[in-house]
Amino acid sequence: MNKRKKILGVICARGGSKGLPEKNIKLLSGKPLIAWSIERALKLKDKLYKLIVSTDNNEIANIAKKYGAEVPFLRPADLSNSKASKFSVWKHSLNYIEQLENIKYDYFLDMDCTNPLLTHNDLNLFINKFCRIEKNS
Repeated sequence: MNKRKKILGVICARGGSKGLPEKNIKLLSGKPLIAWSIERALKLKDKLYKLIVSTDNNEIANIAKKYGAEVPFLRPADLSNSKASKFSVWKHSLNYIEQLENIKYDYFLDMDCTNPLLTHNDLNLFINKFCRIEKNS
C-alpha cells in the first residue's frame, strides 16, 4: 500500500464482569490484565494510527492511561452491561473518535483485553497479511 491506512485500535474493557469480577485490572505476572494488551498495541505504532480504550470504569481508565493508552470517553450505560453487543461497543468507539477528530478510519482492530498471550508478532503478521489481501482485492 502506498498510502498509510488509518487503523483504529480499540481495547474494550468493561468494569462489570460477572464471571471474574474486575478481571481487566487483576494482576497477571505483576501487571493488570489490560496492561498486556496496551503494551502490545503500543508496539504497533508504525501500523496503528491511534489506540484507545473503551471502558465504563474510572479505575480501568486510570490504569489504561498509566500504561499509555488514550481513554477519550467513558462508555455510556447502555453499552456497559452484559447484554450490550461487542459490535455496538465497536460502533460507538469508531463513531465517537471519527466525530471527535473529524477523520475517517480505514480499518478497526479489536485488541482483546483478555488475550494476554497474543504477541506483537501475531498482530503484526495479521495486519500485514490483511493489508496484502485488501490490496490484491
